[in-house]
Amino acid sequence: MSRSKKKRGKPASPKSSGTVPVSPDDDSGFFEDESELPEEEDDDEDLEDDDSEDESEDEDDDEESRVYNPRETVGAFRKVWNFVSPHLRRHRAGIAWLSLGVAIETGYNVAFPLSLKYLIDDALWEEDFDALVWILTVLGILAVVVSAVGIWRELYNARLAATVMGDIRRGLFEHLQKLPLGFFGRTKVGAIVSRFSSDLGEVEEAVLYGVAWGLMPLLELATAVALLFWLNWRLALASMLIFPLTMLGPRIFSPRAVEATYQKKKLEAETLSLVQENVVSQTVVRAFGLRGVSRGWFLKRNRPLIQASANVTFLSEMVERSVHTAVLLLHIGILGFGAWLTFHQRISIGTLIAFESVFWDLSYNIGWFSQFIPTMIHSAGSIQHIEDLLGEAPRGGDAPHAEPLPRPTCDIVFEDVSFAYEGNRPVLRNVSLTIPVGASIGVVGASGSGKSTFLNLLLNLYDPTSGTIRMDGHDLREVERDSIRSHIGVVFQESILFNTSIRENIRLGKPDATDAEVIAAARAAEIHDFIVKLPHGYETTVGERGGRLSGGQRQRIAIARAIIRDPAILVLDEATSALDPRTEAAILSTVKKLGKGRTVVTVTHRLNTVTDADRILVFDKGKLVEQGSHELLKERGGVYRRLRAGMKQAARTAAGGK
Repeated sequence: MSRSKKKRGKPASPKSSGTVPVSPDDDSGFFEDESELPEEEDDDEDLEDDDSEDESEDEDDDEESRVYNPRETVGAFRKVWNFVSPHLRRHRAGIAWLSLGVAIETGYNVAFPLSLKYLIDDALWEEDFDALVWILTVLGILAVVVSAVGIWRELYNARLAATVMGDIRRGLFEHLQKLPLGFFGRTKVGAIVSRFSSDLGEVEEAVLYGVAWGLMPLLELATAVALLFWLNWRLALASMLIFPLTMLGPRIFSPRAVEATYQKKKLEAETLSLVQENVVSQTVVRAFGLRGVSRGWFLKRNRPLIQASANVTFLSEMVERSVHTAVLLLHIGILGFGAWLTFHQRISIGTLIAFESVFWDLSYNIGWFSQFIPTMIHSAGSIQHIEDLLGEAPRGGDAPHAEPLPRPTCDIVFEDVSFAYEGNRPVLRNVSLTIPVGASIGVVGASGSGKSTFLNLLLNLYDPTSGTIRMDGHDLREVERDSIRSHIGVVFQESILFNTSIRENIRLGKPDATDAEVIAAARAAEIHDFIVKLPHGYETTVGERGGRLSGGQRQRIAIARAIIRDPAILVLDEATSALDPRTEAAILSTVKKLGKGRTVVTVTHRLNTVTDADRILVFDKGKLVEQGSHELLKERGGVYRRLRAGMKQAARTAAGGK
């Protein structure tokens, strides 16, 4: 017997393993000496408590009963629908056309078995050749029409699914940009990336196959039930046992599968974080012979992931297997009952064959739908993982009626400023100071003293816990945040460059800059002559994180990126601490030229780099303990003098050890 319905093969999209390709930095180093590798910065009091908090928070996450554990499979469908439906609202007209196509296909798929009754009873049994030709002709014409409609529906469904996933992906990325900096300090990179890789992949599979594997089987089930009762109500009543029997397995296994899927997602994120950390730390791994240790760390995380993956696969397959077993047993009973009715001439042969065909379609649709249940379960677990990220509170936006900050022409003032990271103990206490416009300021202190926190507040990366920061008399909380940073150029210790051309890396400081402005900035940073000697000049790609350039070259490009916006304030955050003395001296000479007419703030633990500063701010245990010129502080005999003495002693010790 021919089948009008195209068998829906299992979706081919793979279950994501939770990993994404990670490309290590190109270490070919085709321009530079490899000695200029950045050193590890030890002045990072911002994160001094974060490492321990990371581990404790991860443990808390494991213990919290935040797992989505619905009592029935319908909960997974509701979870996916609630997540996706807001993105479907602007496609209402398209969804209406898509629904029409589904209705046409569904009608034909269900009506085809009914034609068998008339083909047998009215054409073959009655030997009516004209009826036979007419029935086959109508079926053939409708088959061509429905096939064309099906092709159109598949095309439109693919485009709609891609658009919806693009909207979801964009919304997730935009939310990520709004999160406070502290979130990134306490969250592993892999935990974030996994949301965009494996989690969105699971959601995309549910969206893409939702029509063919979800909507159409449900519609065909409803129409098939009505048709069964129309053919013979006795057989139909018996066949309705298929529903409670096929629901039993999913009711038992689906909640367990959802919980197992969520746990698998967390393990995938941890493993991905480890892989990424290992890739970017290959220099340390090789230098200290840590391959065995790294392998041990990986195996420690990989073993539970293997077990979790096996649990997810087994529980998901058990949902499907339980349905198939129930359908098979019930069908044998229905066939026997129908044969008995036919034998006693209660129904015709055509009715029996049509009923059998409809019932087979009913069971097939239940089977296809059951195969879609694991997809929805995986998607529901992934959505729970995504919603954990979406549940993170974003940093507050601009204040109501905030106005742009004009180019600063007056002092920067800290008024009794204190700050604590997310409710922890204060790392900055009652800081009051004034930075005169156009002044050169050095910020020094031991590790954990608070100088990096001071810089983060100056850059408006955080708001003070208490106190006020004013620039040109404006409270920074009352002006547009982007306008604050538009007047500041920053050069960090680790000059992170993006894997694009040198030209575009410089232009990032001012996206609308002309090529002439890019070249002028490169000349000011004294890197232009080097760039033009490259085979591709300004179009040269710098590699991952600028890995194809030396430390000094990366730093000069970072300076050009900062200076292209013509900032009123130039901030140097340990900008030369990772460079050798010769390169450091050259960079400082360039910065000194660029600092003329600007307010320059230099954060450093190398005290010799700020001896020429107009004022030096000395931090200790979160407090501003001293400020003044190099000569004044040296004579005072306080913290600054002790820092210099310690630095000289360390230098002598290092020299003696050579």
